[in-house]
Amino acid sequence: MTVKTFSINPDKTAFVKAYLPDAMTEIKYCEKRPSVVIFPGGGYEYCSEREGEPVAFQYLAAGYAAFVVSYSCKKPFPAPLNDAAYTFYKIRMRAEEFCIDPNKIAVLGFSAGGHLAGCLATMWNDVSVVKTIGCTAEELRPNAAVLCYPVISGVTSPHEGSFKVLLGEEPTRSDLSRLSLENRVTPKTPPIFIWATANDASVSAHNSLVMAKACISNKIPMELHLFDEGPHGIATCDKPIARTAKDVNEHVREWIPLSVRFLNKYMNVNG
Repeated sequence: MTVKTFSINPDKTAFVKAYLPDAMTEIKYCEKRPSVVIFPGGGYEYCSEREGEPVAFQYLAAGYAAFVVSYSCKKPFPAPLNDAAYTFYKIRMRAEEFCIDPNKIAVLGFSAGGHLAGCLATMWNDVSVVKTIGCTAEELRPNAAVLCYPVISGVTSPHEGSFKVLLGEEPTRSDLSRLSLENRVTPKTPPIFIWATANDASVSAHNSLVMAKACISNKIPMELHLFDEGPHGIATCDKPIARTAKDVNEHVREWIPLSVRFLNKYMNVNG
């Protein structure tokens, strides 16, 4: 495995860590791997470490290259989206260098990072974003998305902290609606895999439900897994998130192989 780190803005406040599997002549399709671009959560205040490298290792084991993005935090919209879009564009443009397939790149995000991944999945053809990055809209379109206990809606069970960072202390209903991803889904949105836990006390599972409903209404291939229990921020689900936390429900860990199978299907991996 090769690990590379590169900055994505002039101030060097945002960067990407690339985890690139070694090429193996004995493994089919190894020369051009699929990949995931990972956006950790943290309420747009910080980037959670447990939702970065540990997740990358899981997808490496499944044959994917992984890119963990430490994006700009504590900055208003559209700064995080511009970071995400620029990162995705640069990864796609450097596909040959990274030995990845430019047509098999998914975005993956947790909590607020799920909102950011969802923004890219639903706003890739936004005129202002395309103009800022200086590319074509299609070059910003992810081939699929995985949203993990995501922040979705500023109107339905909103995560107030995330939207206050993005929009200020007293966001208007109009601005909240504009950044509510269930309102941004169109028939051009890529396939989306969503999972959450029913008793998440930080980001309500209602967020995942409204996103799933929007995908269904627009006939977007999607898969929703709502597990019975587990605290917010459980990431790979193989360790408690705090010393005092109980072990998470073991079957929640199934989100990883389930998501890999979903990505394999809709990005035509090994097919």
